Amino acid sequence: MSKAKYIVFFWLIIVGALIYFNFNLHSFNKSFYGIAENSDFVVSYGGLVEISKIHVVQGQTVQPGDTLIEVFRPELDERIRQITDQLITLRSQKTAAGFDSKSMISQLEAEIKAKRAEIESQIKQIEMQYSINKSLTNELKSIQFEADSSPLINPTKVRIEALKNDLELMTNPLELRIEQLRAQSGSQENPFATQIGNLEKEIEKLEQEKKKLTVYAQAEGVIGTIAFKIGEIVSPYTPILILNSQTPAYITGFIHEDSYQNIQIKDRVQVQSLADRSKKLEGEVVGVGSSITEYPERLRKNIDVRLWGREVQVRVPRQNQLLLGEKVILKKIF
Repeated sequence: MSKAKYIVFFWLIIVGALIYFNFNLHSFNKSFYGIAENSDFVVSYGGLVEISKIHVVQGQTVQPGDTLIEVFRPELDERIRQITDQLITLRSQKTAAGFDSKSMISQLEAEIKAKRAEIESQIKQIEMQYSINKSLTNELKSIQFEADSSPLINPTKVRIEALKNDLELMTNPLELRIEQLRAQSGSQENPFATQIGNLEKEIEKLEQEKKKLTVYAQAEGVIGTIAFKIGEIVSPYTPILILNSQTPAYITGFIHEDSYQNIQIKDRVQVQSLADRSKKLEGEVVGVGSSITEYPERLRKNIDVRLWGREVQVRVPRQNQLLLGEKVILKKIF
């Protein structure tokens, strides 16, 4: 009887071990390893610059918003000066053109007013003479006055209509010219307005570029390399200063090529220190490799055995307890 108990107990141990093994194997297949990486902020420029001020020293700890370095771009200031001079000239020309247009409009309006007054005066004289003649001849019943004739051949009305037509022929071209001058002075098609607008946009972009010549710390960190001194000229795209973050900003993980895991960008993952399992935090997948790459030596159990897998980039909060270069284990959060 005791022997049977031992056999049952033995099989229970085996079954328990298999269950435990299967559970941990399943959990292991959902995990992968990575290294806590640094996030370096490198200062460089796309054009030739001269170092004018350096506000930090190597090894100094800086806070967000601290001034790091100031540089000078001679061609940038020269271009801003040229555009400023052009704007002054064009604005003066635009103002002068506006005064000329207003003066011409006033002159044309005065000319129209004078012509209208002249024609209206003639019409009034004709109408007055017509009234006098009519009053004088009303008493002569035997004489048929011209007003009693057909209106189509009334000479007085014909003369008045002719004068009105003359007024239109004289004033219409002047009024058209006034409309053209007003449209030209207020239109966006005005050549001065167009040139001024284009130059103002260009100088705005240049001023934005000038602001970038003073560099501020975007996050807390430690000044690493300072490659140049005040007064030195730096070639385009050459690193001038490197700011190292004090804590890891992202994790570079590797999923073994034989392990299928549906990891996608924006997935949430749990990041846990291998050295201290109490250090846990959540991160977000920001990049998934589209090809198979070789594991770094630190993630190999045997450095002589090469491993291959997909690289995964995970962003973690800057406020964390992980050490730079620390090995971590990652697991997708479902």
